[in-house]
Amino acid sequence: MLEFELPAAPQRVEELCGGLLGLSVCRVHAPAGRFLLICAEGALAVAFEATLFDLLAESRFPAPRPRRARGGALIAKLDVPRGHAAAACYPLSSGENIDGARATTPQLLDVGRLLARLHLIGEAHPASVVTPLRGADLADRLARCAESEQLVAALRADLSALPLGAAHGRLGPEQALYIGDRCSAVLPSGEAHSGPLALDLARAVCSWALRAVERVPAIRAILSGYQALRRLSPEERDGLYPALRCAAAHEGAYRLVAGMRDPVEPLRAIDAVGEAEIRAAAG
Repeated sequence: MLEFELPAAPQRVEELCGGLLGLSVCRVHAPAGRFLLICAEGALAVAFEATLFDLLAESRFPAPRPRRARGGALIAKLDVPRGHAAAACYPLSSGENIDGARATTPQLLDVGRLLARLHLIGEAHPASVVTPLRGADLADRLARCAESEQLVAALRADLSALPLGAAHGRLGPEQALYIGDRCSAVLPSGEAHSGPLALDLARAVCSWALRAVERVPAIRAILSGYQALRRLSPEERDGLYPALRCAAAHEGAYRLVAGMRDPVEPLRAIDAVGEAEIRAAAG
């Protein structure tokens, strides 16, 4: 924290859930305000995300601009025995996280619109960095068990032919601050990368809609908001269901690694909605 001129002993530190191995996400409460501190083993991925959020802030998108480190860089490299770890710090604006299960239709529409706008702005990102952990890589890391066997096929889905771009990584309820029905800030996930935009959309849909009481209306709201600004290509519409299954398997894999109960539930939920319903929602 000293690298970003924050107190070594802040008032409060909340450790948030970081889905990826080697990723740490904390919310820091200091006299200067609230900050999101992201530390990861891959310095390139941290730099990619910080550059993306600097670009978003420059474009007047509701996202925090990275707080520069003492040397003036967007990230601070960390001294670790092995690897190239780095950290980034983001000041948090007004607004609070909401319960994804109780998100209203206007709030879900706003999520979709903002993710589409992020993808459009991200076209100007000067760099390209692969995801820190691809679905196939995640499948290889899972311990052999009955639950992992059900996730592996979905994780290995080949989505490489879909349009690529700068992806948020996981725009879920934890990565959005709200004031009423308006999303006041989109926060970094620590998982930003260059990848299939349909998969990025699918991960947002899974993060929100699978918590909703009525899943299909929630899926339709996010997709409708997204396509109000960025229409899915025919290839993306065809690939959306496999992308949703892959995204659900990601959520399940994170649950499995964390020792949470019923890691296959997200995948079952998408399968219960069905491909025909997803195609109809995508238009």
